[in-house]
Amino acid sequence: MITVEVVDRNGRSASGVAVQISWSNWTHSTGRTDHNGRVSWDVSSGSGTIYVDSKRVYEGSIQNTMRVSAG
Repeated sequence: MITVEVVDRNGRSASGVAVQISWSNWTHSTGRTDHNGRVSWDVSSGSGTIYVDSKRVYEGSIQNTMRVSAG
């Protein structure tokens, strides 16, 4: 299970934002954050890139819960 938690510039949960993981094997996981700023997928950890509202915010190893900033 991979969970991405998105926070705004002030460290508060960012709800309703689009999140995409582009995995190194060319597959994608997409979703929108809930009211807690989180979105989860039932996938294994791996290497990839996390995008928030189409902006690259992280690249590297993706596992467990990843906290990223939307701004």
